[in-house]
This record gives sequence, structure tokens and C-alpha cells, in this order.
Amino acid sequence: EDEVDLTEVTGTMLMRYRKDDLVRLCEERDIDHDGRKKAQLVDALLQWVSRGLLHSTLSNLSTDTARQETKTQALKAADHASARKGSSSKPLLMRSHHSASPEKPQTPEHSKVHEHQEDVNALDLESLQLQDKEIPPEQLEKLERIGSGGFKDVYKGKYRKRTIAICEIRGHLTDMDIKELGLLRDLHHTNVVQFIGISLPKPPSHIPVMIITELCANGDLFDYIRKTDPPPFTAMLDIMLGIARGIEYLHLHKPTIIHRDIKSSNVLISAQGVAKIADFGLARIKNSTQSMIRSLVGTVNWQAPELWHPHPRYNEKVDVYSAALVYWEVLQWHQPVKRYPFEGQNEHAIYHDVGAKNLRPPPGPLRRQWGGEIVDLMESMWAQDPAQRPSMTEVAAQLEKLKRERLAAKPGQSSSSKERR
Repeated sequence: EDEVDLTEVTGTMLMRYRKDDLVRLCEERDIDHDGRKKAQLVDALLQWVSRGLLHSTLSNLSTDTARQETKTQALKAADHASARKGSSSKPLLMRSHHSASPEKPQTPEHSKVHEHQEDVNALDLESLQLQDKEIPPEQLEKLERIGSGGFKDVYKGKYRKRTIAICEIRGHLTDMDIKELGLLRDLHHTNVVQFIGISLPKPPSHIPVMIITELCANGDLFDYIRKTDPPPFTAMLDIMLGIARGIEYLHLHKPTIIHRDIKSSNVLISAQGVAKIADFGLARIKNSTQSMIRSLVGTVNWQAPELWHPHPRYNEKVDVYSAALVYWEVLQWHQPVKRYPFEGQNEHAIYHDVGAKNLRPPPGPLRRQWGGEIVDLMESMWAQDPAQRPSMTEVAAQLEKLKRERLAAKPGQSSSSKERR
């Protein structure tokens, strides 16, 4: 309900208002608005600001906007999860005492100090062709927090009676982040988390933007491995195949999308057990020079070594490498102690072991347990030389072949595999 000071009325501030509100402001002042885009309306209104004629109306609009803000339900975060309930068929996020595994490595705070900072108030959904995907914040009901990363918090929520995920982006978005939000609307694949819409909280809000997606009721793969009974090998192949198909879809997209942060906590599992690629916070478009040499802050345990150079140049094979590390996690699901790659090592040790000594997680027990073909595929995917790694299309084909062979050899596993999906 605070008045907007004339000295603080800027173009980026006006961009936060809906186009309909800007049109109404223009109409009240007999400013021509027919056929004008949002940016043009803002320019016209700024002329009024400079003459001191917009102050009172903006104050009223700010008051109305503040009164309409949603009263969200702020439930306390779930307590630490109890021991894995193997007999429970209820999805992980629907269990009353679900929480993330305490040993999960946290993504470092996303550093953008070397990038141009664009005030997120300038986010123009019309220019991104996302205006039809805008969801008024008052239509969202925010429930408990289900995840947190280096630059976001994720909540379970409700939208039009549908259970959804609400991803609140913290801090500033860069020019590149804003442009690439437009990519989300074009992604439609069973193994990629479905984008539903985008919501801009009304000012004043410290949350610049909320991304709304489908909710994957079993949470991420990292927790799923630790909190559910080990499935049959064919069900494990289903998850690995889903990961391969999702990444393949991104790589075959025009333009090619390189995820750059594939890890088990960025693979979500639906209520039906389907693996879906999520979290495009570090994804970049191939063939953009600025994108390809952009500094990367992520979890190094899953990262390809070519990303660690001061001025990295890389291609989609970085995702193939990371997927291999996720496959290693999946293949040791049946081990009594679930581990993630290079657990317990600091970044410098990982840089030395992976980059200089070409070391990888030990595959020995997995070869004895699951056979040579799947381990050979995994090892080819994490080859030091990116050119020696297969494409995700080739990986998916190999996994499909392995699954067919396993089902043909053991027909009795077919039904159990389907039950796990």
C-alpha cells in the first residue's frame, strides 16, 4: 500500500504490471494505445511520469495490486524422513513425513558476477511469447516446500484443482536467463518435466518469478533410490531409458539444448515411475558463443571434465558424460549402502582424480551383478575424450536392445517391470 515515488517510477518497474493495467492507465489519460506492444505502452506512460502526471494513479494501482496478493498457505517443512518404507506404494512426496535425503550434495549458490545483470522487473512475457502462459499469482496455492537448490526453492502447490510444482527463482535473472524462459513452452516430451506456466508476483516481492510445472510425485531420483525397494533390472533399464530419451529430445531440439547439469537430483520420478529431466537453470543453447563459454556453477561430481577449463568449449557430450554417472547410481540401487559419484571428496580432489588421473567410480561389482553390456555402455559414456562418447540416440538404442534381450530371456520379469513403471 506504499505510494510509488515519482523518482522510482522506471520502465523496469512498469514492466511488472499487466498489459491490461497499462492500457487502462493510457485510456485514463487519453494516450493512444491501439496496436501498441507492452514496451511501447511503457514508453508512453514514462512521458507522463516525466511531467509528474502519473503519480496519483500509480499509487492507487499499487494499492489495488497489493490488496489482491494471494494469501498463500505457509506450511512447515516436513521433518526428517523416517526409515525407508519399502512396502508403501504411496509416492514419496505424498507421504506425510517425506524429506530430502540429508546426504544429498547441495548445488552451490549460482554465481552470476561476470554476467550482465538484468533487473527481473523488465521480464516481458509478450516478447517471450509467454503471455498466454502467465498465471496470476492469486490463482496459485502454495503448500509445503519439497526442494531447494542453489538459486531456487520448489513448493508443492495447487492450480485449478491440479497438484503442481511451484519453482521460486531467487535473486536476479540475467538477459540470457530471461530469453531462454521462452524455450520452456516448446518442450513437450514424456521424459521432460511439463511446463505449465509462469507467474510474476506483484510488487513489492523479493521473488522475481515463479515457474509452474507438473509435480512428479516420487520426487527426484536421488531420494527415490534411497527410499524405495530396489526394483528388477528391467525396471532400472526403464528409468535409464527414460533419462536417455529425455536428454536425446533436448539434443535433437532445434536449436540444440545442452542441459549441463544432469544429475540424479535433476531427474524427477512421476507417480507411475517415469523418469523426467528437470531443472533447466543451467541449460544453454548450442552454437551461441556467449552460452558456450559461460561460467558454470554446479555440482562437480557429475560434471564432464571439459567444463572445468577457464574458457570451456564443449558440446552436448557433456550431458552424455553426466548421464553415465547417474546410471552408475541406478546400477548400485541393490547395494546396501547407496552412494553417489565421488562421495566424500572435495572439488579439488575430484578435479585431480577425474581431470588428471582419468578416474571414475568403481564399476567392478556392477559388472558382476548386471553383466558386461550395460557397464561397457556406461564406461563408453564417461570416456575422457568427448568424441569417444556415444550420442544419446545411440545410448537409447543400446538400452532398448538390452531391455528386449532381458525380457526375452526372462519373460516372467515383464509384468513386474510394468508394475514398477
